[in-house]
Amino acid sequence: MNLKIPPRELKSKDTRNLLQLVFSQWLSLSTCIIQATIDIVPPPSLAQLTRIPKILYPDLLEPTIAPKNKLEKDLWNCDDGEEALVIGYVSKMFAVPVKELPENKKSAVTAEQMRANAKAARERAATAALAATAEASDESRSTPAGTSNDQGDDSQAKEKEENNEDEDILLGFARIYSGTIRTGSEIRCVLPKYNNNFPPIHPRNIPHTMTTVVENLYTMMGKDLVQVDIVPAGNVFAIRGLEGKVMRSATICAPSRQGLVDEEVEGENREYILNLGGVLRPVT
Repeated sequence: MNLKIPPRELKSKDTRNLLQLVFSQWLSLSTCIIQATIDIVPPPSLAQLTRIPKILYPDLLEPTIAPKNKLEKDLWNCDDGEEALVIGYVSKMFAVPVKELPENKKSAVTAEQMRANAKAARERAATAALAATAEASDESRSTPAGTSNDQGDDSQAKEKEENNEDEDILLGFARIYSGTIRTGSEIRCVLPKYNNNFPPIHPRNIPHTMTTVVENLYTMMGKDLVQVDIVPAGNVFAIRGLEGKVMRSATICAPSRQGLVDEEVEGENREYILNLGGVLRPVT
């Protein structure tokens, strides 16, 4: 089969590893699938020209139609510009242990950092020893009443921190169709019961929209999360900040990448608000 397996691997008792080496050269399925996806599946900038019209207009018989407003134009073109309307869809919420988030993971320590940490630890130990000796020799000095309480508070704080690390946090699995979403911006969550046939300030729709702040954004590399500051249109990502706002799915939107700072506060003309989970628009 023309396989190049090192002699050391052939003598190994780990048959599973040997089997993986054989299959990676003989049936490289993962590489073929990824390459086929790259070659065949169109990029979002092209795919959305035909897919988004059919999402917004389920009864559409034509391959596509021309956009009628800025919202549709940005969605059709997968526009990620500064002024493009931010439209994304959260398809589900999933739990991730707090300790598994990138910002909570401990980074690898280099040899130089280890030496610096050891030196700092020795200096702290020497300072503590001198302080203990001075305190013991001073008989007139009494032990502060709050010492034991402080130690108790420290232990409680440490225990609380350890418990928090064992907790789970909910992230939204989402895709952004237009605009660019960024960390720290305020966005609007449009819940599935929002009715597109009524204006945003209609009493029927008000309970089904709410605002939240994007706490963190992540790209997903397999099971790993990579923290990022912005996510442009066409990408799949994870978002933190929806817990308690979104139960399962929602459309997230904003008038620009700056968030709701550009929103018209008292007007009905909020053209960026859309419910992708319940669209039914008349074709005209």
